[in-house]
Amino acid sequence: MSADPNSPIYLAHTYISNARFHQRFTVEPTATHGPLNVTYAEFGRQPDESGPPPTILLIPGMFSSRPGMGGSTDVPLVQRMSTWVELVPRLLSHLGIQHVALASHSAGTMYLLNTMYHCRDLLYPIHPTVHMLAPWVDPAHSLQTSMQILQYIPNKAFGVWHRIPKFFMLQAAPAFASSGAVVKKVTDAFSSNDTTSQDNSRQEKQRRHIEDAYGLSRDVQAELDNLMHKYMFEEETVGANSEALQCLRKEPNNTWGKCEDYEVFVRDFVALQRGRDRESSPLKIQAYFAESDVMIGKKGQVYFEQRWCGTNEEYKDVVEFASTTVPGTDHDTLALSVEVWEPILKDLIRVLDNDHEQ
Repeated sequence: MSADPNSPIYLAHTYISNARFHQRFTVEPTATHGPLNVTYAEFGRQPDESGPPPTILLIPGMFSSRPGMGGSTDVPLVQRMSTWVELVPRLLSHLGIQHVALASHSAGTMYLLNTMYHCRDLLYPIHPTVHMLAPWVDPAHSLQTSMQILQYIPNKAFGVWHRIPKFFMLQAAPAFASSGAVVKKVTDAFSSNDTTSQDNSRQEKQRRHIEDAYGLSRDVQAELDNLMHKYMFEEETVGANSEALQCLRKEPNNTWGKCEDYEVFVRDFVALQRGRDRESSPLKIQAYFAESDVMIGKKGQVYFEQRWCGTNEEYKDVVEFASTTVPGTDHDTLALSVEVWEPILKDLIRVLDNDHEQ
């Protein structure tokens, strides 16, 4: 690493090494599990005398969070969802946070939906909001060829799944994000469509926008992209093996928790909403889809949208659902798109400001 404190590599190392990105606490043992270490990242304004700042609980895609990642204790696949639902309220209580907006990407969708259902009181009471980026869809409904091919791989082979992205990220070529990068690279290998230059152009445009709007230099961003994956795979990633089996429905047990069937989940969640105190506004759910997505595809998008829209907008009294397709994005670049995150953050601040004025 450069010794020059003003060099991009030095600044990137300093940024990514911030202690707030490397937090840990331990959940005491219960009758169903031993002590659980939980590692997490938090950033933004600290709580002060005016109370906690507007908060988003982000549940990223595969290789980005949850049991068996970083320093978080791994748990068996059949216990992942119940453990998650137990940990979320404990983590927020540990941080002194009472209410949040929820956001997820890709494989984080199932965890977000279970959080919505089992921990509904954690959402902001007046204007509850949920954002789902490239929400995961069962391959039986998305009908994506790449996902269906992966379903034929024997379960035992997924015991080394966490090592394969490490090769692609650190040796073959660093990617922009992680959860869909391997599938995209394999798909591109059998396709004549070279999207590399297009991806690089979009990435560069985004870096320039962040530099101009927020002051983080383009060169530091480039270094952060490389360091992010390097640091990620220096820590434990074995939890991704279970998550791959979970996403592909490779285990017969109930591993998706409350949302085993999205259609049933929506009906049950709407019934739950209608049984609550109706002082709050309808739950606002915003879904974001990539223009090109090898993991979900257009059929998966339509399937997901139709579940939440219902028949003749039958759920609109308690759920306001909207969907947006972001041009020029794929499954992974969508998750880091400023076109997505700027409106999410601005809307959260606007909604809470209105709440305080009421």
